Amino acid sequence: MSHIDVLPAEILAHIFSHEGLADITRQVCSRWRGIALPIWLRRLSLLPSDPFKDLGMLTYLQSLSDHDRLYVRALDITSRREGDVNSSVFYTEIADQACVQNVLNIQSLLGPRIVELAITDTGWASSSIADILNMNLLTTRHLHHFQISLYDVDSFDLLDLAHALTQLYRRDAVHLKSIALDLAQPVAREQWLAMAECTELQRCHLGLYRSTEPVLAEIFELVLPRWEALTELYICQPRPLSADVVGCLHRHLPRPDRLRELHLIFEACQASLYEQEFIDMIHAMPGLQTLEAHLDWTNRMMEHVAMTLPDLRELSVTCSNLSFTCAGIQYMVWGQALEKVNMRTSGKIWSGFLDAVRKRSRRVKILVYGSMKWGGAVDEWE
Repeated sequence: MSHIDVLPAEILAHIFSHEGLADITRQVCSRWRGIALPIWLRRLSLLPSDPFKDLGMLTYLQSLSDHDRLYVRALDITSRREGDVNSSVFYTEIADQACVQNVLNIQSLLGPRIVELAITDTGWASSSIADILNMNLLTTRHLHHFQISLYDVDSFDLLDLAHALTQLYRRDAVHLKSIALDLAQPVAREQWLAMAECTELQRCHLGLYRSTEPVLAEIFELVLPRWEALTELYICQPRPLSADVVGCLHRHLPRPDRLRELHLIFEACQASLYEQEFIDMIHAMPGLQTLEAHLDWTNRMMEHVAMTLPDLRELSVTCSNLSFTCAGIQYMVWGQALEKVNMRTSGKIWSGFLDAVRKRSRRVKILVYGSMKWGGAVDEWE
């Protein structure tokens, strides 16, 4: 017997919980398998190629009693080609019916233990996504985190899929803590009304990638007042930010003082169109720790952020005129919590920029993107 085998199961479980170890150790021996298997299943990626064929996983799941609380933290349903189990490369070919049925069978066994579900339509037919969601409605009991990415326009035309989503929001309204939507089309009004019932929601991620559709202020008026527990808000919209949207966030968030993370990803436009509304909104959110706002910043906006957010840890900004941001960082007294500054700019860096953020004793990581285009060159200093 090796020295490691004399360790109690609790110690081994702690060791196996480190990233990637559970996947390896569950294949070593029967004892290690029994310890590592529940850990591995907490972050299960469910693919159309059957990951359970050679592991006896189906037999294991079928043997579990109702009292065995094997929580599956994530069920990531994504299409991948057969034979690419160890590859991180994903393909967009449509999974066949056998793959779909395999996923449904496994999900039916895992369902009562799923608390976090992530679905993308990449590689799946829209009808298959609807079937998977309907299975989720039949099997899960307490879904806490839900994420769906729909990039195929056909997905939005399937009534069964829209109905399943609406039913899911309403059924798990008292349990859902996080909703993340990455969509090629706007959310239907009926779904917004269903999400408004999720009064325990703490995190909302909304990514809309169709530039012809604005974020409607009237939708926020319907939803935001109900989300009193909200602490993280992410909005991505490939359109210029309007004063109406900023003002709506300010007016209709029931507890803006509880917000800890705010992400606003919009096209840059003239700051005069939203500057005052942005400042008013920041004053209502003094507890922000992460602020990401890809807007066209002004020195006045930077000044109010510095004065209002003493607990700010990470700041991400976009500016077309670097002199505004450099002056804003250089002459403001920032809180001691600041750890990281991300900047996207089309200008050159002032010689005094680095010293501007280093007025305090703490080290601050600074990442500067030398182009306003995404993916531009990055300079990093510490």
